[in-house]
Formats: sequence, structure tokens, C-alpha cells
Amino acid sequence: MRIGELAKRAGVSVQAIRFYERRRLMRTPRRTPSGYRVYGENDLENVTIIKKMQRFGFKLVEIRRVLQLWVLPSDSGAASPYQRGSLDCLRESLKLGEKKLQSMNGQIRSAIQIRDELVEELHQIHAWLDARKRKKAPSDRRHSSRPTPIAIS
Repeated sequence: MRIGELAKRAGVSVQAIRFYERRRLMRTPRRTPSGYRVYGENDLENVTIIKKMQRFGFKLVEIRRVLQLWVLPSDSGAASPYQRGSLDCLRESLKLGEKKLQSMNGQIRSAIQIRDELVEELHQIHAWLDARKRKKAPSDRRHSSRPTPIAIS
């Protein structure tokens, strides 16, 4: 299949496919004699994996590391160390996934803590405003919604 069909089937743009190639997330595709890129079903599966990992919050470098386990050559050019679906490959992928999950859990804990601090600050502001309302004299409340007239001389 050509790049347009791959992009359509994967739900990404042609530019995304080219970007993945430049970032070495995909193997360089073979080309037809007229220069068109030719992709296979494995390429479609890899793009789907890339998209899923991005949705899970993996950075491109982390995605490349996972793909280097069985699809991509290493940065030094060595072949992938595992066969796709092998137990060793799955164990290594599991380790990387668990590490990412720990990181996400830490970010969630931090976000919850910040949210809780904001809630506390908002409660304090509400309490301060309520105290101000109770301290106002009844005559002040009667005129508080009207603007104060300005004397013109």
C-alpha cells in the first residue's frame, strides 16, 4: 500500500507517517521504481502501536525504545534483540509499561495534591467573604447594590 492508504487506514495524516519515519519510529519503506513508498500490514500495525502509545503518554523516545525491542534496529544499527511476541520481548515491554504507569501515578498524585490545595484556598476565600457579609451593618446592605451618587459642583 502507498503512504496515503496507510495514513487513511491508520487514522493519521501522511505528514504523520513521514514524521514517524524521520524520527526513526518506522523502518524506511521500500520504494517502487517510480519512487513511491510501499508499506505492508506490519507498518500499519506499527503506526497503530505508535498512536496507542502516544495516547498513553509515552514520549517518542520511549516509543522508539519499545519498538526497538522487536521491530526497529537499535541506535547503533544492531538488529532487534527479540522476535515479535516472544516472552523476552513481552517481559521487556511489560517493564517499560510498568515504569510509565508508575510515572503517571506520580503525576496523578501531584495533580490531586495541587487540586486539594486549590480547593482549600477557595474555601478560605469563601469563608472570608461570608465573614465580611455578616460584619456589614444592615444600612450598608440596603445601599450596597446601588452606586454611590457623585456630587457635581
